Amino acid sequence: MSEILLSQLAHVELISPKPAETVEWMKEVFGLEETTSEGQSVYLRGWAEWLHSSLIITEGREPGVGRIGWRTYGPEDPEIVAKRLADTEEAVGWVDDWTGHGATYQYRAPHGRHLHEVFWDVDRYQAPPEQQDPVIKNRPQRFSGKGIGARYLDHVTMPTQNMRGDIDFYKRLGARHTAQTEVEPGFEVFSTLTCNGIRSTHDLALVPDFSGMTGRAHHIAFRVDQRQDVDRAAEVFLANDTPIEFGPGVHGIDEITYLYVREPGGFRMEINAGGWVNTMPDWETTTYQAAGGNPGQSIWRNVEAPEGFHESWPLPAGDAAEKQNAGVAGENVRDFFGEQAGTSR
Repeated sequence: MSEILLSQLAHVELISPKPAETVEWMKEVFGLEETTSEGQSVYLRGWAEWLHSSLIITEGREPGVGRIGWRTYGPEDPEIVAKRLADTEEAVGWVDDWTGHGATYQYRAPHGRHLHEVFWDVDRYQAPPEQQDPVIKNRPQRFSGKGIGARYLDHVTMPTQNMRGDIDFYKRLGARHTAQTEVEPGFEVFSTLTCNGIRSTHDLALVPDFSGMTGRAHHIAFRVDQRQDVDRAAEVFLANDTPIEFGPGVHGIDEITYLYVREPGGFRMEINAGGWVNTMPDWETTTYQAAGGNPGQSIWRNVEAPEGFHESWPLPAGDAAEKQNAGVAGENVRDFFGEQAGTSR
């Protein structure tokens, strides 16, 4: 029997030590729309997203990612996930409802320990009359024209101490493991996964974590319409005093045009466009070798990431920082992480 339990990456919670600055930047520079605020959180969405919110900004001491939300493919699927994870160390439990969606089942990945939640009932965004598009009815609102015009949430990338273990866990919930990069047989340093059979590129990616910490995150990505929009985004970022960390360029594994910056709270955001489309349900994981240049970093394998690009949050300190820096600077992973790895920005 074929099975698809999850339909889409619905939202990611971004923790910011500068929530007011982060929210303003997300709205005016990144181009997101504010739906509502509640307590210490502000709920945002891309201008073309139908759901209540896709990015939740919550105040915290240091940058990082909190809840990662997935909408299921049908109303019974949250219960299926709950039964599948019952009496396991990954199970967290039920929440009656959250802002933007209904009954929610939460769980943690076994090794990265990232907090995920699944739900079916959702609140849909309702634009006021002046923001409704009178012609294109498939849009929840008019094109805003604000900032870079981020259209919708694309993926989240997270470190894990045991990539193979977390991949097997996500596959239990129906994810397809689409591609991976190895530095040697059996030593994966990058993997992409998607939760359903119609998704281009990926909605979840994993990288190694050598620090001994858990629950860390590397970046959150949003999409724009065209590859040229990524180039335009670079201009918008520079015009708004947002330094470009990496890009524009083209990733090799998923073929998306990418650009990375850091928002005012210090966390890394990616904007992208394009990419491959793979709808094959029996697709077998493609394995790339890092030797000769990181294939995921650049399709042409001629670009090395800048110093600090492999940082994830919360940043490790003390012994954890030493372990992380030693891990990414190791000779056996140099082809993937590059010569700058192990240094801070």
